[in-house]
Amino acid sequence: MILNDKSKIWLFDYDLTLYGEEERHVLDSLDHRISIFVKNTVGVSLEKASEIRKQYWADYGTTLAGLHAEYQVDPNDFFDFIHLNEGLIFPKKAPQKRILLESIKGKKFVFTNARRDWSDAGLSSMDIADCFDGIVDLKFLDWQGKPSVYAYDKMESFIQKAGLKNTDDSRAQIILLEDSIPNLRAAHERGWTTILVHPTQQKPDWVDFHLDHLLSLEFLLEDTHV
Repeated sequence: MILNDKSKIWLFDYDLTLYGEEERHVLDSLDHRISIFVKNTVGVSLEKASEIRKQYWADYGTTLAGLHAEYQVDPNDFFDFIHLNEGLIFPKKAPQKRILLESIKGKKFVFTNARRDWSDAGLSSMDIADCFDGIVDLKFLDWQGKPSVYAYDKMESFIQKAGLKNTDDSRAQIILLEDSIPNLRAAHERGWTTILVHPTQQKPDWVDFHLDHLLSLEFLLEDTHV
């Protein structure tokens, strides 16, 4: 398989993929804001709110999905609160990532379970925002994020506009880079090419490729003729 050609559609998860585990404090800063929102909504201690946040993520795919199901939380109210720049941390400037992304020949999109203002701020902080052809965020997905079937249906519909025919044969041209095994599994079941980006997580047999860090993609691009 040759990955680096113009026919490929590259989909990059944002959190813990475009920036890695070594900058987990970025996501931790957002998770803290989410825990405060859960605390205010549910009426529990911050410690208990953090537990609920994690449980909703496990049960529903995102904390927001759990809050919406259990408390009818409006998604925009949720994101307006958690994205207030009070204690939020953003990834550092990443010139090597910029060089890597510019070397990829296919179209590139961010595919995120967050509202795009979060990824916009992070991409700008890393100075890679202009490396992408677009961002598909949770709002565009009608608040039904990965790994829901709806999110992948909507993504495939969107990338048709990039010139990709939505057929079984063409789905392998879609490459998803993710740190989440459930999100990769949903992509694999559709026939997409899957790349796990995580330094310690074990690669399932059905995942096509495994990178310890996004920058390792450079070596994969050089070596994918298998």
